[in-house]
Amino acid sequence: MIIEFKAKNFLSIKDEMSFSMLASAMKDVDAGAVALADTDLSVMEAAVVYGANASGKSNFIKAFAFFKHIVTHSFIGSQAGEEIAVENFRLNVATAKEPTTMELTFTDGDHLFRYGFVVDRKHICSEWLCRRLCKKRAKEVVLFTRQEQDFTVHSKCQLMQELVNKKMVRQNALLLSVAAQFNDVTGVKILRWLANTAVLFGSDDEKLWNSAIRQLDDGIMRKRITDFARYADLGIEEIELSDNRVVSRHTQYADDGRESGQVTFPFTENESEGTIKYFSLAVPVIDALDSGKRLIVDELDSRLHPLLVRRLVSLFNSAEVNRHGAQLIFTTHDTNLLGAGMFRRDQVWFVQKDNIGATELYSLAEYKVRSTAAFEKEYLQGRYGATPILGDLERVFGKESAR
Repeated sequence: MIIEFKAKNFLSIKDEMSFSMLASAMKDVDAGAVALADTDLSVMEAAVVYGANASGKSNFIKAFAFFKHIVTHSFIGSQAGEEIAVENFRLNVATAKEPTTMELTFTDGDHLFRYGFVVDRKHICSEWLCRRLCKKRAKEVVLFTRQEQDFTVHSKCQLMQELVNKKMVRQNALLLSVAAQFNDVTGVKILRWLANTAVLFGSDDEKLWNSAIRQLDDGIMRKRITDFARYADLGIEEIELSDNRVVSRHTQYADDGRESGQVTFPFTENESEGTIKYFSLAVPVIDALDSGKRLIVDELDSRLHPLLVRRLVSLFNSAEVNRHGAQLIFTTHDTNLLGAGMFRRDQVWFVQKDNIGATELYSLAEYKVRSTAAFEKEYLQGRYGATPILGDLERVFGKESAR
């Protein structure tokens, strides 16, 4: 499970952004958090991020995506001397010349890991990996640290030390990534954990669609996807492959309202954009809840009805459905969720830009408000910030604009 993520000097993020999934001790709704066995930690299973357009919500998700990509691909996806595709905060003279910093704290159930790096377009500036047992009062052990090409490796990490001694770690590659490729146990475990953390954007629609189609060959999974569609009251009785095309089967009625049979439609041609997106989300949602994986989604509400979004989120907040500790982190403009009584204050986050265009991230838990407050109303009134500052749009259509 994700416990904390930090990013600094990345896209619109200038100063350190700290995002935590640790549940606070506040008395809020009794849902959305799970206690880690043998520890005094309680981790939330869902979190939502609000903010105006161009405030940095997508960049918050992109930071997760970059972290995952560079760890899983820095060894196999680049050659010596190639630039690293990182973009820092360029609206400030100093940060435009400084590297990007990221750190993720997470647990795989057995250990708590804290892993981070500092990177610019040319090389890895520094890197560190720490680990401790998921037990109360367990001490953190530093497995390795790195400054440029100077490494300090714990005596238990013999394979990592061997890779360093043989100079197998390029300047533009992470030691963790290299170690995983050579089957280091810890490296493989962390990369596998990251592989089971899905980061989804609107641009991934085609990839999600193709993934869902592949699952239709499995009869059990096809039934679950169909049930997932029925759950949303989309009018779909069956989803299947016919002549290598996805079709949806609907009930056909006679004039008197009685069922007279069924009719099929080409899915992408006849179903709505919202139905197609919901169908595409079925596989990652089911997979996450079945296996306790992480799902990070930008603009989850795009093309989906507010009540449907609410039901999707409720799956992750439900102790009965989410039995394996799956997590959902998403951005949205759907303020109905704030008024639904389904989020703790520490599950709600906001992003806004300051006067130089830098993104700031903060939690509703930082405000002294009652758990029963009208969060949706107060957010739209601007009490928590993270709303657009609207100008006089009428001027665009006024007499002055016509000159």
